[in-house]
Amino acid sequence: MKINHSTVSGQGSKPAVSSAGTAPVERPNAAPAKSSPEAGGGASVQLSALSKELAALESSLATGGAFDAGKVQEIKEAIRSGTLSVNAQVVAEKMLAGLQEMFAKVK
Repeated sequence: MKINHSTVSGQGSKPAVSSAGTAPVERPNAAPAKSSPEAGGGASVQLSALSKELAALESSLATGGAFDAGKVQEIKEAIRSGTLSVNAQVVAEKMLAGLQEMFAKVK
């Protein structure tokens, strides 16, 4: 972006943006910016319970969490050998229980 003809007020013929458009012009006599609520000076943020739970989950996953490598290896071997059996009834019941727990937390 090149702006060669604009000037900063009180700076004479000094360009507002350098000819390369990458560095702003220094304004030695400019007043510092004032803090306002719109600029974040007095604003506060509160996290919801869900966001706190997500942060805790993220940190537990980052540290490894509960993971049984032996069980995973057993399942891999059963898949390779073709002996893995899945009880669809148990899977469906656990899925429904998980959904019910999730919906109970939302209420």
